[in-house]
Amino acid sequence: MSRWQDAVETFDGTVAEIYVLSAAERRCLGAISHGPRPANVVARETNLTPAAVTTLIDRLEKRGFVSRQPDPDDRRKVMAAAGKKTEELVRRCYHPIFEAGAALLEKYTVAEMQFLLGFIEEVEAMQKA
Repeated sequence: MSRWQDAVETFDGTVAEIYVLSAAERRCLGAISHGPRPANVVARETNLTPAAVTTLIDRLEKRGFVSRQPDPDDRRKVMAAAGKKTEELVRRCYHPIFEAGAALLEKYTVAEMQFLLGFIEEVEAMQKA
C-alpha cells in the first residue's frame, strides 16, 4: 500500500515540477477538477483557510489554471473552475493513466471490481479520518 502511495506522490510531484505548482496549488486544482466549486468549498475540501484559497485562486487564475464563473444557482456567488492550463495538464499527464487503468480493469469481473471499489472507498475513508 505504501509503495502505491509513494508512486502516486512521486508522479504528482513530477507533474507539479513540470507545471511549477506548489502542494497547496495542487490540492486546490484537485478540488476543482471534480467540477466548479465556490472558494469556501475548496477551502473545506483542502483543509486550507478561505483566505489562503482565495489567494491561491487569484494566483492560479493569473497563470491560466483556474477560471471564475458565476454560480448557476446564485449569480451573486462565484465558482472556481478548471482553466485551460488545468485541462491541458489533465489531458497530457493524467488521461494516459486513466486509460491504462481502464484497460487494467477490463480483466476483472464485476464482482472483483465491486470488491476493489469497496476496498478503495474504505482506504479513502480511513485516510480522511
